[in-house]
Amino acid sequence: MAAHITQQILAAVAAALVAASTAAGAHVYVDHPDELTAAMLPAIVITCGPEQIEPFGMGFPFAQSRTLQFDIIAVTTGTGAAASSRALAGQVEAALYASETTARLGGLAKTPILLQSTDPNVTGSAAQIIAEVRQSWQAVYHTVSGVPDAAA
Repeated sequence: MAAHITQQILAAVAAALVAASTAAGAHVYVDHPDELTAAMLPAIVITCGPEQIEPFGMGFPFAQSRTLQFDIIAVTTGTGAAASSRALAGQVEAALYASETTARLGGLAKTPILLQSTDPNVTGSAAQIIAEVRQSWQAVYHTVSGVPDAAA
C-alpha cells in the first residue's frame, strides 16, 4: 500500500518548495516536531491539519470528496526577521502558484490549492528574534472509500 494521500499531498508541497529554491533552500520540513535550531533557519515547516470528508455518488464503494487543511510556516531569524519571514512566505505562495500543475500538486488535488489566510508572529528578544508567517492552505481531492492511498 502506498502512503496515505494526505502524506502524498504534504510531500508534493514540500517537493515543490525545495524545487523552487526559496530562501529556505532545502530546509523544508514536514511535521517537524522539534524546535528549529539557528542552523536550520530560514526554514519552511509544513504541518497537517484537519480534514473534512463527504461521500458522493451511488453504490459501494462510494467516492469521497476530501478537504485537507494544512499550514506552511515561513520561519526566519536575525536582523529584519519580520520582513524576511514575509518575503519567504511570498516565495512560498509564488512557488505553489507557479503553474496550474504545481497548484494541483501534480494531479493529486482536484482543484488548485487555496491559500486561505496568513498570520505573522514575532517572538524573542533583540539577541534572538524569531519571526514566522503561518499560511493556512486547503487542498481538495477525491478518493474511493476504503482506498485512502489513491486519488480518484
